[in-house]
Amino acid sequence: MSEYHVCGLLLMSRPENAAAVEQALSALHGVELHANESGRMVVTIEGSNYNECADLMNTLATLDGVASSSLVYHQVDNEHQPEESLQ
Repeated sequence: MSEYHVCGLLLMSRPENAAAVEQALSALHGVELHANESGRMVVTIEGSNYNECADLMNTLATLDGVASSSLVYHQVDNEHQPEESLQ
């Protein structure tokens, strides 16, 4: 069975650190910045398993300039065979 994970996070940084954090985010595979308003950032992480996403969340939380990181959304899609219809 194949999985696909999507996580939504809020990152906070001081306004003077926001540009450096944004640049660091752009270098990470599977990470996308959707909004940055004075250091308040909306970020998504996509990955093929939970451990991959968890590692990225830890990386984001420990980036220079990041003051806090909060997971606000996590979805797992499982690829499966369609159920047979009963007739």
